[in-house]
Amino acid sequence: MSHALRSHTWRRAAGLVAASTLALTVVAPSATAAPPTTGKTDDGAITVAGSWLKGELTDGLVDAGGFTDYGLTLDTGFALDQAGDKSGVATINRAFQPVINDYISGDAFGDAGSTYAGSVAKAATFARVAGANATSYGGVNLVTRLEERVSSTAPIVGRIEDKSTFGDYANTLGQSYAVRALTEAKSQRASDAVAFLLAQQCRSGFFRQDFTKDKAAAAQGCAEGQTGSEPSVDATALAVVNLLEGDAKGPGVNAAVDNATDWLVTQQKKNGSFAGNTNSTGLAGWALGLVKDRTSATKAATWVRKQQPVDKNRCRSALTKDTGAIAYEAKAVKAARNSGLTDGDVRGQWRRATAQAMAVLQWAPAARTDLSVTLVRSSAESGDKVRVKVWGLAPGERACVSIKGDPKRIVGKASAKPVTRKLTMPTGNKTRIVKVKTADDAAKTRISVRN
Repeated sequence: MSHALRSHTWRRAAGLVAASTLALTVVAPSATAAPPTTGKTDDGAITVAGSWLKGELTDGLVDAGGFTDYGLTLDTGFALDQAGDKSGVATINRAFQPVINDYISGDAFGDAGSTYAGSVAKAATFARVAGANATSYGGVNLVTRLEERVSSTAPIVGRIEDKSTFGDYANTLGQSYAVRALTEAKSQRASDAVAFLLAQQCRSGFFRQDFTKDKAAAAQGCAEGQTGSEPSVDATALAVVNLLEGDAKGPGVNAAVDNATDWLVTQQKKNGSFAGNTNSTGLAGWALGLVKDRTSATKAATWVRKQQPVDKNRCRSALTKDTGAIAYEAKAVKAARNSGLTDGDVRGQWRRATAQAMAVLQWAPAARTDLSVTLVRSSAESGDKVRVKVWGLAPGERACVSIKGDPKRIVGKASAKPVTRKLTMPTGNKTRIVKVKTADDAAKTRISVRN
């Protein structure tokens, strides 16, 4: 298995997707022959996403145009870990350790003596993922630093708190990383952190994103239907991921994960997406994949893959050089095909979407056959519209099928049926090539064209 999947025993029945890397070029043996069924699995989508994302690093960090985005750097590290890219994770780890204090405190910009609890928790989690020592990471004991930010005072026992002159912005997202980091470190504060995280789960199963503002209030948990307890797909998904990846223990953990994932399933749209964007869909699908809900994870992965444009061969656009990147939403693809990812904010959105969405591509469904292209006839006249059949596209996989002068962008179907398009035959008495190109594969056939 080429992805960094952990083994979890959970109540759901379906298994995880195995992964194998294949890049075959197939030429159809005749104009009408269909390719054989292979049953191979496919990790092409996550691999090409990881390659693009790693290429966006500058000296191992994410340069956001004048400043380093440390949080997105860690998201990139987590994503590369899920893609099985150990060298990419190591590159980030080497670059991140020397600047760890710039991320976990605001000393450099006037917030002297500060500690941002969520940042410490996320950094400690990454240190573990990278195989580094979280108790001596860049000269900082992240575990002790995090323990110091876990409250031991009622009624907020177990809650992480920022130490900052700017205020306390700790939330459930950071709390879930704290639970994972403290559990993995076998900290005595882990159980309190787990209990407080579980208190942020509402009765419907979702986790809210923000804590109760009043730390002195008796009620510090989720109050469904009240302001401040709105459902959050992202917070719910990350809670599940970090509880499972950290192998958290304690009363109610199993039930909390079951309830959370059951709620997530109710939020999935028919097209497989969550909240209409790839970030939320990727996180939710990742969580559902970890509890072995393969059906829901596969649907999410298929939708995310559809937002991963592949403008190869004659379908080239301003996005061709960024093959592998994942758009935040469908309409972003159309805009970027014209303008590219040159603008800092636009490129930043694609980086964030790719980093947070690509983990679900572990469950991207495989093509049922090898890639090939066939025609309904072996010859045609110039100007004729000839039906072309493309076999072997995985569900949601983007590709380009073309003959000279007529390229068509296509996407794989959920069924085993081929994707069909009509291509207009070019002028000239000669044999022409019909070619299909995906991100990592190609196939072709020939047709005799006459004027």
